[in-house]
Amino acid sequence: MASYQGHAQLLRAGKPYFIKGAAGLQYFQAIREAGGNSVRLWSTDYADTLLDAAHQQNLSVLLGIWLAREREGFDYYDEAAVQRQKEYVRQQVLRYRHHPALLMWGLGNELDMEATNPKVYAAVNDMARMIHELDPYHPVTTTLSGQLNMIRNISAWCPDVDVLSVNAFGSLKTLPADLKKKGWDRPYIVTEYGGKGYWESQTTSWNAPLEQNSTQKANFLRERYEQAVLADSSRCLGSYAFYWGQKFEFTDSWFSLFTPTGEKTAVVDMIQELWSGRKPANAAPLVTGLRVGGKRDSENLILRPGIRCSARIAASDPEHDPLQAHWEVRPDTELGLAFEVRSTRPEEVPGAVANASGLQADLVAPAKPGRYRISVTVTDGHGSAATANMPFMVQP
Repeated sequence: MASYQGHAQLLRAGKPYFIKGAAGLQYFQAIREAGGNSVRLWSTDYADTLLDAAHQQNLSVLLGIWLAREREGFDYYDEAAVQRQKEYVRQQVLRYRHHPALLMWGLGNELDMEATNPKVYAAVNDMARMIHELDPYHPVTTTLSGQLNMIRNISAWCPDVDVLSVNAFGSLKTLPADLKKKGWDRPYIVTEYGGKGYWESQTTSWNAPLEQNSTQKANFLRERYEQAVLADSSRCLGSYAFYWGQKFEFTDSWFSLFTPTGEKTAVVDMIQELWSGRKPANAAPLVTGLRVGGKRDSENLILRPGIRCSARIAASDPEHDPLQAHWEVRPDTELGLAFEVRSTRPEEVPGAVANASGLQADLVAPAKPGRYRISVTVTDGHGSAATANMPFMVQP
């Protein structure tokens, strides 16, 4: 890295390198075609295959080395356990330090979540110092949550960490100002960003978070990228869009930029415009509203078992391609449950969708009372899709 007159700059092969990255394990070719240049991995699992795949697309890799977290029971006062973890990091660095795709090392992810022990970051700095001894050619970073917990500990305990990384969604808009308020004037990277997270979203009366549709996410992301990542380029070295691929976390679509069958959403289109200035050859469908039983998602849809009501998605296609809608109903996950629960897809409720045709269908309220969510994916037949969903409650 280089720094001059208060301006930080990442160099790769001696040339300025602004990260236009995606965090995920899939569709590396699509990153390159959209104008991106980098991939973020959270761990070295399958790293041989993934590093090679990234290199084939001329993409660099921020290679994470997963570190145990206090909230998962790891004790950073246990010197033997800390030493074993350090030795694991050593082995990973020795294995991958010469890979041509390697851009930077990432030590841990959101170690600050529910952390109270300053020894966490004493251990991080010890490992960062070791990495510099083994590999003086690649910087080291560690990632905080958007809450910026323990950033003062990093400032005090981690002089050998070259760059701070932050995962920020709704909070991305104020991230540059928040970092300044907390005294961080060194370089940083946004290692995850996208639509509004479920922990910061509006909720129903029974505390079910309301997910933005794919069109809303694209607009939300653009505003924050322009006002934070681009506007603070003197300190921000770039960013990684989350999640490049498909994953279930709370819903199939909350963070996924692609559908389970591989169609891209409007968020991917927006990222391409931000990275390259080019619009896609085929744009994703646009969503202007979802109504179920005549209600929007913020109007607390509560149904009795077996009640039938209409569901309609208002969507259009920029190229006027004919659209098809696929509807699903699944039990809904509660906020506050363990991550393992939030990331496990519930079984689809059989018989809960009837008379599906075009952009509408009938919702048949499940017989079992509880929390549910109806989801719809609208496809254009040319590799693009739009997503929307709505939570509802079934009560006797």
